[in-house]
Amino acid sequence: MDLNQLKTFYTLAQTKNYSNCAKRLFVTQSAVSHSIKKLETSIGHKLVEKSGSEFRLTKKGEILFFSCQKIFSELEATEDLINSEKTSIEFIRLGSPIEFGVSILIKNMSEFLRLHPRIHLDFQLGNFLFPDLLNDKLDILIDCKTHQHPDVRTITLFREEYVVIVSPQYLKRQNITEVVNLENCNIISMDKELTWWDNFIHALPLELNLRLTRITRINHVRGMINAVINSMGVGFVPKYTVLKELAEGSLVSLFPEIQLLEDHFRIYLKSHKSSSRKYSSLIQFIKQLNLT
Repeated sequence: MDLNQLKTFYTLAQTKNYSNCAKRLFVTQSAVSHSIKKLETSIGHKLVEKSGSEFRLTKKGEILFFSCQKIFSELEATEDLINSEKTSIEFIRLGSPIEFGVSILIKNMSEFLRLHPRIHLDFQLGNFLFPDLLNDKLDILIDCKTHQHPDVRTITLFREEYVVIVSPQYLKRQNITEVVNLENCNIISMDKELTWWDNFIHALPLELNLRLTRITRINHVRGMINAVINSMGVGFVPKYTVLKELAEGSLVSLFPEIQLLEDHFRIYLKSHKSSSRKYSSLIQFIKQLNLT
């Protein structure tokens, strides 16, 4: 495989637009198309499917893109080492919600730091960090809350799925077979008003008129999970936080047939920082993390 063709494919997969890809590589749009076709011919597989304004990678294209992320991250890290002082350290201050930071970011960042030995990461975990981003106390923020500001660039990361959870013991004790049985259960929530449960409640039929009155407030996701594991009640949490517990059977997913509403995790950073290589490298690494 030709490295220049791979670079064109990698850039196209990032921009999802032939024109923007051409601008970033300082070539013509036809040169991008020609390079992609030659790469597809050499590999023997279709990599890109384009219909009108719609653009997507094929399954083979997704596999190649994942490999390209590793390849070009390694090349960029090597280039940085060659062109810079070995003692020069670049700092990134990264913020996120507590549970996402503990469960996902910190567990996966050792690989990023191996690829980029000159980058030093500091973490700030909390639930109200957008002001810190605006005040330049953070460089990058990952958040499930929606923020808008003219000086901030937004990058969609992934959809946040939720799940209703219960321990097998509490499920049996309360004989929970349908949604209305929750009225007889203790509900574990981040708040007494059940705003935390909105994505479940708003997914129910209007005529159900579910009345949840027994509510235990625990203002921490891991705390809620531990409470449910210990049969204190029924919880509602982001699915990625309990994948291990669901797989091993210490927790059970209730009402999987209900189409729950979802939130979106997004990456936020100041617009003038978005062209920096160190931030781009971190963002690309985070985007390829396996969260399922």
